[in-house]
Amino acid sequence: MRKIADADCMKGQSFLHTLGGRNVTVKKKILITGAGGNVGQYIALSLAEAGYEVIGIYRTVQPACADYQLIQEDLSKHKLELTGIDTIVHAAASLTGSAKKMIGDNLKATENLIEFAEERQVKRFLLLSTVSVYGNAGEEVSEKSQMVNPGSYGMSKYLSECLVRESSVPEKIIIQLPRMLGPFVNLQDTKESGFLTMAKRILCNEDVVCFAPEVSYNNYLHVKELSYFVKQILSCSEGPESRTMLIGAKERMKMIEILGIMKDEVGSKSRIIAKKSADLPKCSTIDISKAVKAGFSPGKAEYMLRRFMREMDAKYKEKQNLSID
Repeated sequence: MRKIADADCMKGQSFLHTLGGRNVTVKKKILITGAGGNVGQYIALSLAEAGYEVIGIYRTVQPACADYQLIQEDLSKHKLELTGIDTIVHAAASLTGSAKKMIGDNLKATENLIEFAEERQVKRFLLLSTVSVYGNAGEEVSEKSQMVNPGSYGMSKYLSECLVRESSVPEKIIIQLPRMLGPFVNLQDTKESGFLTMAKRILCNEDVVCFAPEVSYNNYLHVKELSYFVKQILSCSEGPESRTMLIGAKERMKMIEILGIMKDEVGSKSRIIAKKSADLPKCSTIDISKAVKAGFSPGKAEYMLRRFMREMDAKYKEKQNLSID
């Protein structure tokens, strides 16, 4: 079995204590969507490694190293025909295309999954959403922040959240994700992420312009830390009817410091050029206190950044394969 997580698997306060669960469950059958993506692929491998019976759903990109059951299916067009599923981890999402197609595909996939969950009496639905649901809400966001111009992807995820909350599935947990780092990140396509674009430029020894050097930032997380949290949730036999939580890095660091750590880890010759901008980044800091109370305990931010840069450095040894836009 391919190892993707260290032995120190269950860190931090147990989700069991804060959510009222009493017994650790036996390993259940877990359905994971988006098994071909950065997040879904890592979580599926991690849960399979931990002994769960995993069924991974992918649409186009087949996971290269899966040792669990895989099904290729477009959830926006078809319903599943499976039995015995205890928990659904919905990590799939359409990120490209027109606004109409993106919102339509994401909503229909979620709707079909919820109908499947209700019909087959699935006990728990875990939706991996995004901080993008808050759009341009401000520099710092919490679960109480108001949504401001979230864009097509953020709106599709917000509406998906609404569908999950209104469903009759007994336990509904929504985790709003920041920029997710991990070994399956594709640096060939970074059009939608300034953070990943800067990581790519560092790997290629290109200059990096930092437009908000003094802004505090924790809107990122290594997928390994998310996998710990998901395992905690799954180990709890009982939980609340519904809960929504934002997660991100524990420490808030200045962007200029973050880039310095990333550069140092791979010995890059990039110059970090600081330029102040009147247009401050939105949602740069995330209030993770609610998730922390529920047992979320991420490792040090510096370790996550260094781990990610090592992963990308190993993945893209031939840097000429990375095109700089």
